[in-house]
Amino acid sequence: MSQTSPHKNHNYATNLLISLLMRFPEIMSINFNLPRDKAKFTFVLKGKPSKEEFAHFTWLLEESFLTLQEISEETVKVKTKLQSAQDISILTVSSNTSCLSLESIQLICGVVCSEFSHTVIRDADTLETFHDDELMRQEEIIDYLLSRSTAAKDGNLVAFRDSGKVFVYNK
Repeated sequence: MSQTSPHKNHNYATNLLISLLMRFPEIMSINFNLPRDKAKFTFVLKGKPSKEEFAHFTWLLEESFLTLQEISEETVKVKTKLQSAQDISILTVSSNTSCLSLESIQLICGVVCSEFSHTVIRDADTLETFHDDELMRQEEIIDYLLSRSTAAKDGNLVAFRDSGKVFVYNK
């Protein structure tokens, strides 16, 4: 059994965050706090969802993960938070990094995009970049990197997008 150096795991995590932001243009930022086993996905919404809309979103996300757990025996706990200021809202979905999979990230993004389809802000530059075959390749890369990067126990990485570019910082 070969071992991967901490530096290489850090590179896997960095590349993973870049790939996730490129593949999912609705995610505005990601924080991977590997020592604490925490992942935080941030979405930006136009306007302020009502309490009922947010409650329905939270319920649907939890129910969706319960269904995923029944199908795949993959246990993922998610927490949601909504902060509003002026004309935008910041929606945060948190989870453990150790139990993340491509399917769970697709599920989070799918529920966000379906429940807030008219208000979620997506990076238009990224949307135009990929075609279907490139999206599948990107997902293969994400799946590969997830299996390697989440084993790291050091590093607190923050990635965000700005005008079609992705920036990654080690906090």
